[in-house]
Amino acid sequence: MSQTGLNLFIPMELLINSLNALSLSEKQQLWLILDEAITDAEEDDWREDEETKKEIQLVRDEYANGEYMTFQQYLNQRK
Repeated sequence: MSQTGLNLFIPMELLINSLNALSLSEKQQLWLILDEAITDAEEDDWREDEETKKEIQLVRDEYANGEYMTFQQYLNQRK
C-alpha cells in the first residue's frame, strides 16, 4: 500500500478553532501524535548538532577506555 503526502496551509486561527471543537479523547490522541512528532524532531536536531556529536564521541571514547561506572556501583556509592 503506497502513501501519498498532502501539504495544506491552514491559518492558525482556523486550526485553533478546530482543535477547540475536538472531544477530550480526540485532543488526547492528537497530543500523543504531536508528542511523538516533537520527540522525533528533537532527536533529529540533536543528532545534527556538532557539539552534541562531540559529546557523544567523548562518552563513547571514555566507555571504550573503561572509564565508566556500572549502575550497581553507582547505587553502592550513594549508600
